[in-house]
Order: sequence, then structure tokens, then C-alpha cells
Amino acid sequence: MNTFNWQGASGRWYEFEIARAQRAWEPVGGIYMFVKPHDQPSLDWGGPIALYAAYTDDFSRSLARHDMWQAAENLGAKEIHLLVIKDDATRARVEADILEAQTPILNRKMLRRVA
Repeated sequence: MNTFNWQGASGRWYEFEIARAQRAWEPVGGIYMFVKPHDQPSLDWGGPIALYAAYTDDFSRSLARHDMWQAAENLGAKEIHLLVIKDDATRARVEADILEAQTPILNRKMLRRVA
């Protein structure tokens, strides 16, 4: 299984499974991210970029036809990173930790307010 470790703002590391294609998603909860893969694998810089992150109580419902996938794909997303977390409170805490550290561009667009 391919994995990638993402660091949260707390300093904690989280090991995500990497999915490179659509599939039959499991009906379990956790965190998912739409990710642009590393452009230059032989170099230390330019690593994967989280374009969108969220949590769900059911991957199979959330990922079947996600409304942000096309936008992420337009920005270069080719992978979905998954971290199964069964407890709802823990999912919310880990999502906040990841969002604060990674600041995915598509999440930032959603947070903008019109004055």
C-alpha cells in the first residue's frame, strides 16, 4: 500500500493511504485530500500539494461524485489521500490540524467572504 505522511499544525504526523484512481470507496469515515503529486520525485522540494481537504463519516458517499474533484483535477490533482478515523470528534480535530498546516487552495476559496 502506498502511503504519504502529512504534518499537522500541531507538529503531529498522519499517515494517509494514496489512491490514484476512482474505486469502490469504503463506507467508513475519515479525512481525505485531493492532492497534486510531487513534480520532481528526485528532488527534496516540490512535494505533493494538498489542494482540498475535508472529513466525512462515509467515504463511499462523499467521494462517489465530489463537487470539488473537477476543480482539484484542473489544478493538477491526480491522487486522493485517505486517513480512516472512526471517531467523529477525532476526525474534526485532525481535519482542523491538517487544514491549518497545509492551507489547501480550494479550502481557502471556500472561506472567502464577499463584503
